[in-house]
Amino acid sequence: MSEQRKKKSYAAFLIDRPSNGSQLHQGNQGAIITLMNCLRHRLVLTAGSKKSEHQNIESGADGGGSIGFLLAKYQNSSSAAAKKTSVYDTLLQLIDEFDATGAAEIFRLLLERRTAIPLFVPDSRKHHLNLFRHITIPGVNTRLGEDQSLFRVAVISCCQRNVSQTTEIMKSVFNVQSVHRQDLSTGSLSSNPLIAEIGVGCLVIEATSKTAKKVQHVLVIHVIGEFRPLWKCLQHFVSYLLIEDSTIEEERFCHMFPKDEETTSTKHSATALALDAFNFSCVWTPSMGEMSHEFAVSGNGFRLRVEGQLRGETLSLFKDTVSAAPEMVIQSNCTTSQELKMLHEIPVLIEEAYSPLECVSPSAVHWSDCHVQHLGDVKKFEFLLQKYYLKRAKIEEAKVEHRLNNEMVAQFEDEIRKVKETIRSQTVRVQNHPLLKVFLQILEKEDSCSRVLSFNLLENELAKRGEQELGPLLKKVQELSTLYAESLSNAVRETGLVSKLKKDLNSAKTELIDSALNVEHLWRELSHLYTDMEPEKRSPSIQKIPRLAAQHLLDGFPLELLDGDSNMIRQDWIKVVLYELGKMVERKRMFVLSVMGVQSSGKSTMLNTMFGIKMRTSVGQCTRGVNMQLLAVEGRSEYDYILLLDTEGTRAPEYHGLPGSEKRDNQMATLSILLSDATIIVIPGENDAAVKEILPIVLMAYDGTKLAERNGSRLSSRMFFLYNRIDTSQASKLDNIIQTLGTSLHTAFNQVQKLTGNLTNLKSESPFGSFNLHSSSSTSDRDVIILGNVKSNYEPPGDVPDEAYGDALIKFREHIHQRVVSNVEDEAWESRTLEGFSSYIKEVWYCICSADFNFNFATVIERMTFDQLDIEYKLKEQELSEAYMKFFTNIKKKMRKMNERKTNVASAACPGTIVDTSNNNNEDYSSFITQLNFIISPTLSKLDDEVKVIVGGNGREKWGAQFLQMWKLNKKEQQEIWKNNVKNAFNRIFLYEQSLESYKRRMRQEINEFFELPKSEWENGSKLDEKFEDIFGKKLREIKEEFPPSNVKTEVVKVYRDHFAIYNRKIKICACDGTAVDYRSLHWGIRKNKDWTRWVPSIFKIGRNDIPNTRQEAIHSCVESIGAIVFRAVTGKMCYDNSIVSNVIYAVNAVITQNNVTDNTEVEKMHNYALLLIVELMQVIQKEWEAKNSVYAKFESSKGSMRNYFDLVSKGAAKTKIFSSTMANTLSDVAFSAFEEEMVTKTYRKISNERWIHEARIMHKHMDLYLIDLLEANQIDQVLDYIRDPKTFYTCVLRRLIALKVPNVANDVSNEGEWTRFKRQVKDAVKKAALATLDGTNKELAQTFVDKLRDEFSDGLLQSDALSSAFSIDCSGEYEECDNEDKKKFQEDCEKELNEAIENVSSPNDHEGFAEELSPEIVEYMKIVNNQIALPRCDAHCPLCHSLCIETFNHDTEHRPHDAIHQPGGVVGIHYRDRDELAFKTCSQFYEEDCSFYFNKEDTVAKKYRDFTKIYPSWKDPRINEESPLREYILAKYNNKIAEKYGRKPCPDVPQSYFRVLSTIKEQLKMEID
Repeated sequence: MSEQRKKKSYAAFLIDRPSNGSQLHQGNQGAIITLMNCLRHRLVLTAGSKKSEHQNIESGADGGGSIGFLLAKYQNSSSAAAKKTSVYDTLLQLIDEFDATGAAEIFRLLLERRTAIPLFVPDSRKHHLNLFRHITIPGVNTRLGEDQSLFRVAVISCCQRNVSQTTEIMKSVFNVQSVHRQDLSTGSLSSNPLIAEIGVGCLVIEATSKTAKKVQHVLVIHVIGEFRPLWKCLQHFVSYLLIEDSTIEEERFCHMFPKDEETTSTKHSATALALDAFNFSCVWTPSMGEMSHEFAVSGNGFRLRVEGQLRGETLSLFKDTVSAAPEMVIQSNCTTSQELKMLHEIPVLIEEAYSPLECVSPSAVHWSDCHVQHLGDVKKFEFLLQKYYLKRAKIEEAKVEHRLNNEMVAQFEDEIRKVKETIRSQTVRVQNHPLLKVFLQILEKEDSCSRVLSFNLLENELAKRGEQELGPLLKKVQELSTLYAESLSNAVRETGLVSKLKKDLNSAKTELIDSALNVEHLWRELSHLYTDMEPEKRSPSIQKIPRLAAQHLLDGFPLELLDGDSNMIRQDWIKVVLYELGKMVERKRMFVLSVMGVQSSGKSTMLNTMFGIKMRTSVGQCTRGVNMQLLAVEGRSEYDYILLLDTEGTRAPEYHGLPGSEKRDNQMATLSILLSDATIIVIPGENDAAVKEILPIVLMAYDGTKLAERNGSRLSSRMFFLYNRIDTSQASKLDNIIQTLGTSLHTAFNQVQKLTGNLTNLKSESPFGSFNLHSSSSTSDRDVIILGNVKSNYEPPGDVPDEAYGDALIKFREHIHQRVVSNVEDEAWESRTLEGFSSYIKEVWYCICSADFNFNFATVIERMTFDQLDIEYKLKEQELSEAYMKFFTNIKKKMRKMNERKTNVASAACPGTIVDTSNNNNEDYSSFITQLNFIISPTLSKLDDEVKVIVGGNGREKWGAQFLQMWKLNKKEQQEIWKNNVKNAFNRIFLYEQSLESYKRRMRQEINEFFELPKSEWENGSKLDEKFEDIFGKKLREIKEEFPPSNVKTEVVKVYRDHFAIYNRKIKICACDGTAVDYRSLHWGIRKNKDWTRWVPSIFKIGRNDIPNTRQEAIHSCVESIGAIVFRAVTGKMCYDNSIVSNVIYAVNAVITQNNVTDNTEVEKMHNYALLLIVELMQVIQKEWEAKNSVYAKFESSKGSMRNYFDLVSKGAAKTKIFSSTMANTLSDVAFSAFEEEMVTKTYRKISNERWIHEARIMHKHMDLYLIDLLEANQIDQVLDYIRDPKTFYTCVLRRLIALKVPNVANDVSNEGEWTRFKRQVKDAVKKAALATLDGTNKELAQTFVDKLRDEFSDGLLQSDALSSAFSIDCSGEYEECDNEDKKKFQEDCEKELNEAIENVSSPNDHEGFAEELSPEIVEYMKIVNNQIALPRCDAHCPLCHSLCIETFNHDTEHRPHDAIHQPGGVVGIHYRDRDELAFKTCSQFYEEDCSFYFNKEDTVAKKYRDFTKIYPSWKDPRINEESPLREYILAKYNNKIAEKYGRKPCPDVPQSYFRVLSTIKEQLKMEID
């Protein structure tokens, strides 16, 4: 070990030097540094001070090189070579300078470029076979020293080095570069007698008509020179031996192995005996003639002899036989892996006294001691410290957001204290975690070589295990991303399928993020373990953790600065690490360089190439948070170290769509930029949109801070832009982008300043400093670089680093150095010290925490633009609704006028008789619908144009299609609503009202006829009673026979069976007679996991990795959607109509198609389920409607007035008396309901602009205030019942709020009550109607009075449809005798009787009682009008915590799922299953912590909160994480009471913050409402 300690470590390999750094060293050391830089920066390998031109071996047109040419080229090269440096020899010297960690890195970089690596170093007599156990084969991901999967080949040359052509075989057949080939090209041959190297070959087997193109990896050992010392090693290792034989007799292969005496008499030659150890062998003898070969099968292999030039035909033969050999092994069932040893097991050069380079064995890292089954579970359930720190971080974030509210800050601080206590209590448990113990054992190793190699082994093992575990999750995310993108592109607006896919995708992303465990998570847990454990309890190992972290940085590894999960800096941890680092280094001046860009833009790859480090790179997220890496510097006087800050890629698909992703990106970018002296922004292609969004937000956070004051409001960090993945031949096309980049950033920032009202003095100059972006400057002087791809190609064999990429990067690195350290405005650049940087982190972090990162540049503008667009659009929806209402009212008046004309015409045709017009309904309602459509058409056209102008405004383009589609759907929905209203009005006026009046006329006629009989036949009083009952009962029976109650069930079934969509698919419709499956139980069975499983397996039986896109889920989603469709279809409907059923059938069909349910049996059950729901709901609606509006019900309610008519006729009253009394009774019957109707519309208009109608959160605050009133009245049980039943509770509070807005019906001291006003207006209408009978009218006094009174009620001040409808009376044939009586008396009697009638109507003196009774009718009216501006809130509640939905009534859950502000579960009895204690957390908190729940005690399968939207498809994931002060107070205050109510144990750990002051909550609620 003493020898190894003298060697340089891996960290020394990473020392940063100027590009001309090798010139500072003389002789071999300069050559070594040059070669090291070539490896680190992926340049062309050379050992000279200048990069040599890349040359290839000359070859003929056929691709082969002749021996003559090679001899002529190299026979006199020895003297020239002596003057030149051999790259191979320099490589051996470089390897020998380093211990196993440095050598491993050199080998990794050589294999990365598919270059062979030396098997041993002759000078130190060390071989590398053991070290190969630490080298991962690129593209294969197995360790070189342990691999047994790849076919093994040895290429041996018996020729002299200067004429050997095996390097050409390595390149042309196996695509492996040999360093010796580089020496051949320059004539600088190695001085070593034996060149032995190993590479990972890549055979590209072209496609044929029967096979596809494939790549076959092989291990290739290449030996030139005296190979016999390696012969035993080759026998153990190689399956295929390819020999380049010499044309010089004494050098030929056969002479290398003389015959044994025992075999001299046999036919076997020495060559044959030597080759018997190999299944496959090929001996090629170069010659000038055409290629010839001999092929012989031997056992399970073959022997091949080839003569000829090394040209295309020969190379193809080598390639074909090598590729065929593995197939022969497989076909012969001979597994060479059982016979061939792993490299590290093979003895090599033992007789030559070679020993392995000392390195730790991979088996020394006892992974089995960790007892880890699943890494994701470790992170989520066992690494408790970072889990609780994540919780603490969220509280810290909330504290910053509410920093101006002292009371809330105090609450948050109390919560933070409790979390800290929890973390501290968990430290004892966590410190014994076996994985952390293994990690600490590695970090504590004194020997740096063992420490670094062991760490690499652990990191690789975690990566390997993580790849296995995360693979399915990543695949799931990718599949869902593809499906979501396709669905989104195909949908005009967000559909149910799109919404579901979006939820599934976000859920999958969250699961992927939460399941990842890497080294940074181990460090994170250690950091919390050290900082949160009491100092006196820290063990010696824990006390050393900060120093171990500092040593980790010095070992050349990155360390997390910003926690990638919590998005927080653990400042106390970083401070102590940097302090320890300061004690371990002498020179402390630093240059801080950060890099940022979108995910997968190549940030880590760029740093790896620019600085020779090895940040993790792959497609997708590698860096998490912000990592820092320390590199020592040589040859620069300005600083001693570079601190690299590698920032997690912004706009990461893993976080896209998740809450807080924008804020996360902005915070990381701000930290990365503000901490650094220079920032490289990596932009893939021309996609710089994200950069233009984020950088202005960085300035918004920065501006106004002490940092900005010190720097004159300029960023201290210089900005550099790196465009990669560009066709560099077309780079000039980017000049315009480069020119406008700085300007666009400055303009964007000013726009944000204006929008946020934070105008500063930054208008005059760019706040990003002096960009040098001008194309007039030379390319090397610009602060922008344009690069191609890091690799020449991304398919083998071209998937190796592009040297031009590395060359450009090191030049850019020098440019950055010069730009930063040069004087700026006569101020010299100052490096940072470790101590100063530690303090600076604190200052920068304060700056970041003080900023509002919820918006970025795009979202600031977008949100304001969208909000304004939404307001303007909703006004247009309101205009449309009001226009329909206005025109509908006019249409109804036309209907009544038409009905009057029909009646008058019929009466004129048959004067003096009663005419039945009930069947005179030839006029179809469709003509009125046509009229409505015609008169609304100009308004629609006008509104169409206005909506187009609104959505086409500047900055609104991205929502244009969405809002136009919404407008289209709204117009369609409004058209259907008002079409239905016209149809109902038509039926009511022309059918129900007319028929009702007809039956009344018939009864009056029968009464008149009865009393025309001799008085003796009816004089007896009892007979009169019987007669009235007989006549009235007979009429009721006639009505019931003519207008029987609607059979909704029969009608619905008929519509279904006749519908083409049902008929064409031959779908069998159930009879709804009780014999069919009870689909209602099936629907609820989804929740209960019962009957539904007969044909839809419960979603809860599906494995957590098998959830997406299953047939069960599709059916489950269908059923949920069908329920929503039916409920939406029937909501607001006053009575049954066939069109409702037709619309449902169309919608259900669409959902079935959308969810790809194709099985006819399942489709049949879906439609039958919809049918049953319609029948059930419409029967209730129709029954309620008929109870109030049917001819039978109306006639039955007129029994009193008909009896009054009967009595008046029996007494022989004059016709005027009978008429006036009948009209008075009619007014009495309808007056109060008409008044209620008017008060409903008045109140509706009054409440339409109330905030508690529009804003769910305001309504919830009113509900909480009501709960406080109940609490103050000590009605605790009622409070708990209301919280458990929020639908009833919401209905109660909504009605209370509406009741407060009902205009006062009673008179008070200063104002006339509404009822008094109503009566006055009725009397005025009666007076005008009575006076009309005196205006020269000599006949039809009764009809004149009725017509005028109806017109007054319809068109006068009242404009009451109820009153107007009640007086749609045909008096012809009944009251002509009134014309013969005194007109004045007729007028006076009518006025007197009707005035007395209205006065005698019961007065609603109890305003509060009246308003309370009226409230439900107002709510129903709101639903019928369906004005999107004034709708009640949705009364659905969270299936778990019972929190009320925040959306509007009857919202389409496909496009806008239910959502809620979730309350602590314990208030409704949610408890922990294992300990039966009430839970204090909300659904949102359970969701964040990835908890599970059960439906009941019998439920044995846990459901994940993260699967919320899968379990409850009509609900969003519980992401709204807002506090509920009152509900928290109730849980804390009435913990025992709630536990007793639900038969549970009280919550033992109610957070201290829940113990609030009720009066404070009440005042706060009032303030927020006001």
